[in-house]
Amino acid sequence: MMNSVIQPLREWLAKCNTFCKSFVRQNALPLISAVLLFILVILFFFDRTVISIQSGQRGVLWRWLGAGTVIDTVYPEGVHLILPFNKMFIYNIRKQQFSDAIDVLTVDGLTVRVKYTVRYYLEPATLPLLHQYVGPDFVNVAIRPDVRSVVRTLFGQYKPEEIYTSQKAIQLLFSEKSKVHLAARFVKIDDVPIESITLPASISKAIEEKMVQQQREGEYVYRLSIAQKEAERLQIESEGIRIYNETVNKSLTASVLKWEGIRATRELAKSSNAKVVVIGSGQSGLPIILGKD
Repeated sequence: MMNSVIQPLREWLAKCNTFCKSFVRQNALPLISAVLLFILVILFFFDRTVISIQSGQRGVLWRWLGAGTVIDTVYPEGVHLILPFNKMFIYNIRKQQFSDAIDVLTVDGLTVRVKYTVRYYLEPATLPLLHQYVGPDFVNVAIRPDVRSVVRTLFGQYKPEEIYTSQKAIQLLFSEKSKVHLAARFVKIDDVPIESITLPASISKAIEEKMVQQQREGEYVYRLSIAQKEAERLQIESEGIRIYNETVNKSLTASVLKWEGIRATRELAKSSNAKVVVIGSGQSGLPIILGKD
């Protein structure tokens, strides 16, 4: 029973083998050409079908047959296979930065040069929307124009001397307004530090001279305050001395003075210095002390 089934199968396989060999011999050149063409096609479309997303990157897929940009899927790191007529757009989601400089007009119509740095990053969840509404060139399409607009609007509200003295407040406003503007563009701003603010040379010199004068004026006011306080102190001290002297003068009598003189004479007599004490009536009624010197 088994032989009756296997024998016909072997004969059929032998016929197929013979047919294939005969077909290959007769069509060797077209087959080789087809294989080479297939390999060339694979090599040609390899970069479009095998997509490698590196560390710190995410992918957004655009489908030719379908709804275009795939909104609900963000492709993670790794290797992905797509159809050759579709296209994968790769975005860097790490923190990035670029520097820029712009000339702006103040409220007085003077030109000020502002140099700043923009530090930004992209959120993976909003990458499809960023790609659909802004595009891969989002730095030049969204970030740079919006930040420049904020710079022009912000510095146009200040006078040169206010810019010179209020740089910290301007920096805070600059960062806050830039974050608000670019939030609608699906870009997150980490910080926008101002590197330098260059005023016209004449204006800068005038402001510096004004600051020096204000510093000197403050120093003079401080000195006057110190002198005034010292005068008040001396006045209080002299008033105290006057009151003390008046009190002492009222309490001093001839008997008290004579008693104090006797006490002083006694203390001097006890000292080790050589002296001669003459007991008698001096001009003040006290003993006369003659020292050896």
